[in-house]
Amino acid sequence: MFDKNLFAGKLAGVVPYKVDTNTYRVRLDANESFFALPNQLRLELENSLLDFNFNRYPDPDAVELVNAFCSFFGVSEKCVAAGNGSDEIISILMNCFIDFGSSVMTFTPDFSMYAFYAGLAGAKVIECPKNKDLQIDFDAAIKQIKQNNVKLCIFSNPCNPTGKIEKKSDIKALASLCPDTIFVSDEAYMDFSPQDESFLKDTEKYSNIIVLKTLSKAIGCAALRLGFVVADESFIKMFKAVKSPYNVNGVSQKFGQIVLSHTELLTDCTNDIIRSVNQLSQMLNVQDTSNLFTFEKTYTNFLFMKSQKAKAVWEYLKSNGILVRYFDIDGGALRITAGSMDENTQLCSYISRFGG
Repeated sequence: MFDKNLFAGKLAGVVPYKVDTNTYRVRLDANESFFALPNQLRLELENSLLDFNFNRYPDPDAVELVNAFCSFFGVSEKCVAAGNGSDEIISILMNCFIDFGSSVMTFTPDFSMYAFYAGLAGAKVIECPKNKDLQIDFDAAIKQIKQNNVKLCIFSNPCNPTGKIEKKSDIKALASLCPDTIFVSDEAYMDFSPQDESFLKDTEKYSNIIVLKTLSKAIGCAALRLGFVVADESFIKMFKAVKSPYNVNGVSQKFGQIVLSHTELLTDCTNDIIRSVNQLSQMLNVQDTSNLFTFEKTYTNFLFMKSQKAKAVWEYLKSNGILVRYFDIDGGALRITAGSMDENTQLCSYISRFGG
């Protein structure tokens, strides 16, 4: 057996991110799109591989993919770099832009991998609790940043798992009051939200604000593992200097470029996902006659529902082939991804049968 004393000290207590790889009839746990790519688009992807040079390394800067991303979202190519999913980008931010022992601030509740990567990089993780409404407490955030000399502050907006959104004006004020801190706004779910709250097209105006985007949610290409960092040009130049030379594989680059060229299809899919969220919310509200859940307004492709019986409901659904996410927040909560009409109907049907 490998001697654990040979591991780096920072690995002590590391708990791996758990993914349930079992087979379920309905999976509404990972905030994926429920849309499969249409056959015509699949054929286009297939044909793109006929003259693909598998024997060559991919473009280190993923230029054509980045150009497609910039064309789709309306941002400047000089402000964007691609990564092997947002996870790689977060890891690079922690390992290359933060000195060992520096303070990184996250919020609770929020995406758990922010603190994971920060801790793995040897940063001191400062967790700033959100207020009773599960929104960022900006006064507390400013206090924590100044007291701990926070180098980087990262958060999801809209938030995973709560589905809540923070105002652009509040984030702008926070960044202005703390000019020596890098603020990373992970906008993975912003496609389902009011676009005037996004910093995507404004990063050139705010040198200490960085935006993360992904193709895994609204675009529906989680399998490609494509993420993007959008920031001031000088930051992007340094990001490209420290990332791995061929960090995004060639097939994902090619497929991502093609998918992003289908603007109308992707827009329609996003609108259909928003409709599914609203539909699921209405169905659950109608069926929840016992007031089992407290529903939170969402700006994402999932619902966040609090209940003292959340864990029991989660276990009941799981035993019946339906997987959602359970969180130990405010006595218990479920995060349920909006699915197809059939998936939503099956979910609601079983919740209505829950006896508690």
